[in-house]
Amino acid sequence: MFRRACLHRMLNLGAVVLAGFLTACGGAEQQADGFEATSAALQSADSAEAAASMVVYSPRGKPVSEAGFVALGAPEGLGGRVLEGNPQIFARIDYAKGPVAAGLFKATTGKIRIVFPFTEHATILEGEVTLTDEAGNTHSYKAGDSYFIRQGQVIVWEVKGKQVIKSFFNTVEAP
Repeated sequence: MFRRACLHRMLNLGAVVLAGFLTACGGAEQQADGFEATSAALQSADSAEAAASMVVYSPRGKPVSEAGFVALGAPEGLGGRVLEGNPQIFARIDYAKGPVAAGLFKATTGKIRIVFPFTEHATILEGEVTLTDEAGNTHSYKAGDSYFIRQGQVIVWEVKGKQVIKSFFNTVEAP
């Protein structure tokens, strides 16, 4: 129940999309209402979270495991606006407590404009993404690169390859 309440609070603040898009381990199917699917997925993460004391996201020489990713629905439903393509977004939450969440996020080819609903530190694990802020500063991030974005910043997120996978650590700041 705590996870459901926490998730709804974060989603209501727009706390999902790109970098930290909240769902969980367990692979629940996407339902018509993405919030309900996400909530159900979070509940299934309880046992997995308790069982693992350490999670290795990107073992050397091996691809990131995509087990447990859950579709987040359309980017618009989570605070983003698609500018190009038909990007699909997915996430897996490995830790969530109060306003803090950590896990993996995946996005497929496309361009999305997002007002970041949380403050986030992220590291790209696979693929490449180009981020552009409102001032026009642009940077492309590849595997091993990290970035930090504050809640409320407007970012254009562009994936040109097949997909990008990042690990993230988010916190939703009080308004």
